[in-house]
Amino acid sequence: MPQLWLASAHLAADGVSALAGFAVLMLLVTGICLLPAALIGAPLVIAAAWLLHRLADAERDRYATLCGLEIPAQSAPELSVNLLRSTLTVLTSRSTWRQVCYFALLIPVSALNVVAVALAWAGPTMLALLPFYYAELPLGRAAIGPLNIDNTGTALAVAAVGVLAGLTVSPVVVRTLRALDIFLARTLFAPSRDTRLTQQVAYLTASRARVVDAAEAERRRIERDLHDGAQQRLVAMAMTLGRASSRLKGAGHPETVELIESARSEARQAINELRDLTRGLHPPVLTDRGLDAALSAVAARSPIPVTIDFDAVPRPSTTVEGIAYFVVSEALTNVAKHAAASTAWVTIRRMDDRLTVTIGDNGIGGATLGRGSGLSGLADRVSGVDGKLTVSSPVGGPTLIEVDMKCA
Repeated sequence: MPQLWLASAHLAADGVSALAGFAVLMLLVTGICLLPAALIGAPLVIAAAWLLHRLADAERDRYATLCGLEIPAQSAPELSVNLLRSTLTVLTSRSTWRQVCYFALLIPVSALNVVAVALAWAGPTMLALLPFYYAELPLGRAAIGPLNIDNTGTALAVAAVGVLAGLTVSPVVVRTLRALDIFLARTLFAPSRDTRLTQQVAYLTASRARVVDAAEAERRRIERDLHDGAQQRLVAMAMTLGRASSRLKGAGHPETVELIESARSEARQAINELRDLTRGLHPPVLTDRGLDAALSAVAARSPIPVTIDFDAVPRPSTTVEGIAYFVVSEALTNVAKHAAASTAWVTIRRMDDRLTVTIGDNGIGGATLGRGSGLSGLADRVSGVDGKLTVSSPVGGPTLIEVDMKCA
């Protein structure tokens, strides 16, 4: 029973929503008619669109409270500082026109709902109470069509019909109208299937970007911890072992000195390996001086000559820089190990919001992007920021690896 009263309250509240919607629609129509005078019409259109979306939010709250129905919100059109462009965005937005259709249809529907709900409950109630007041009517009787009610027996019979109608017919009427109301809201208020898919893709893309950013931030944290913690302790240990070796050399303990020198050599090797590891994660020079300086350092360490051609200003995001650095570093390592090349080159370009990275060599070619290859791991990392990695490597060379990704 409480659900039935909530449904009745919801249908009665349609009238209030319809009046508010009618006022906003009139504002929108006025703004459109005054568009030739842009300074007057455009602000009215934008204001009406804003009010439409606020009314839509209120309607969703009403459906959630009174009907227990959660309707996904439609994304509002994105406005800019340009007045005319914002007006055009509003007038071409599907969400705006779907809401216009909803409130335009709600005006007649709400009138029907309010009248129907009033009759559904008031009619049976008046019939049920007829025995108490029919005799007080001006003629001392009541008439329902051809039926004259002028005695208690007839009045009680009519009252029984009223009670029966109130218990059976009225709930059906209310529930039917509520179902039609919900159908209208779901059809025009909820985002379309294409819009929902677009929103889902946007959400998943943003979620994936957050995961990639978090992974890059974690790599930077690990690099800092290794550089400032373990690496510094290993350096201190190597220095301490060196001092111990120097003191024991003249004390007649050659075997002990040999063990200390061996431990010192292992410490130095661990330091070198740790430095190589931190360079692969996220070198400090990349954070401090950018991609150009970091790649120049990679080229300087390469066993084959590498030419860097860099033109990517302003700097892309930290995540994109980290991925570009990793791709170039790993690609040049593969060139040195497998390509039998005598030279390699790297070209970095920024065009608007896109960053392109090209790594080439004059080696024997034959590189593939198949699953299990080192290049497939690079491609997976690039795809994490909606980028694309392609490989051209005919047998006999040359090999070209091209990466294209957004800068943000």
